[in-house]
Amino acid sequence: MTGKTMTEKKRFFLMRHAKPQLPGDGRIYYGQTDYPLGEEGSADAEKTGAALSGIRFDCLYTSDMTRALQTAEYTAPYLEPHIIPALREVSLGKWEGKGYDEVRSEFREIYELRGVKFAETAPPGGESFMELQKRTVPAFEKIMSQHESGNILIVAHAAVIWSITAHYLGLDLNDMFFFPQNYCGIHIAEEFSGRLRLCRYNWSPELRF
Repeated sequence: MTGKTMTEKKRFFLMRHAKPQLPGDGRIYYGQTDYPLGEEGSADAEKTGAALSGIRFDCLYTSDMTRALQTAEYTAPYLEPHIIPALREVSLGKWEGKGYDEVRSEFREIYELRGVKFAETAPPGGESFMELQKRTVPAFEKIMSQHESGNILIVAHAAVIWSITAHYLGLDLNDMFFFPQNYCGIHIAEEFSGRLRLCRYNWSPELRF
């Protein structure tokens, strides 16, 4: 995926951060818990940056979370990031830092409800995906309005990118798990008159399944 900057087009690269260093076996809820990248994540972010070296990004936006900022630094080190707090990951409230089995046991009723009504159900003290979308879409619209053309890199989080993608492509927020996004995965979209055309989905140099 290389080439020259397409200045006559407005092209967005929506990139998920690289793998963070999580405690234990990593099977935890960690939405807004600010874990940094681990060794594997750093290596993958650096590899992705090298694979994108043929593309000159004109502007870089990131979430204010460490894993996104570190990924952005590896991917486009020549750009100063514009930090957008509204692009931080969904808040999981009282589930933050807890294991999957622990949450299922301790919060069984709300856990099961979220399994049925995913988009509108928030963990205790956290956000629903509908609430998340209400902050991410306006943030993305503001970014779109500030550029007439160019390659714009946005490094954020899986839920953030899904909420934006679902809005512009008319997808149901409840279907997130049918559209997975890998660490360092990139959606590439072109903007025309306020609408997005998806050109690539979940691209990365080396997808892991």
